Amino acid sequence: MTNLINPLSAIIQAASQLPATGIAANYHQRIGTGNLDIRCLLLDTSGSMSMECKGKDRRIDVLRKAVEALDWQSYRLFTFDSFCVEIPNPSALWATGGGTALDLGLKEIAKLNPSQTVIISDGEPNNEQDAIAAAGLLSGTISTVYIGDDIDKSAIAFMRKLATLGCGNTYVRDLGRGHAELSGTISNLLPPSQS
Repeated sequence: MTNLINPLSAIIQAASQLPATGIAANYHQRIGTGNLDIRCLLLDTSGSMSMECKGKDRRIDVLRKAVEALDWQSYRLFTFDSFCVEIPNPSALWATGGGTALDLGLKEIAKLNPSQTVIISDGEPNNEQDAIAAAGLLSGTISTVYIGDDIDKSAIAFMRKLATLGCGNTYVRDLGRGHAELSGTISNLLPPSQS
């Protein structure tokens, strides 16, 4: 019997020395990491955000109202289009234009070492591979809220891919229903700080 225990013990010992890979390693690397005082909202202000939501408000207007309804002082707010800019408050969410350089926004936020990041976008970055690579630089979790056309399956799939990489959640929200649902979703993903 001892002959079986020693080889098995040697196999277990060797396996414990292997590098951590896969889904479990990704969760271990992300969950509970980053600066717990830093939670970021990364908000799409690209040209497509000027589109109307089912004949009502523009996407950017619904997004601004949703963020205004939050305890937004608990978060660091960033916008991205062709550039990434930290904004002081939701009232700065009115202008749209330029490209969708999500990768620049993710790289900027990565410098802060956040514990949580929520990306709100229509899921059509300038370059998906660059955005995925930049998401790999972030600490903490990444969740996504898709706010584009619900028939755009590839954009929804991209947002899910980002959230999976970031060990977060993905939600698809119809902005034509107003800002309250979006605001509630963000609050569920990033509850206001208790401090």
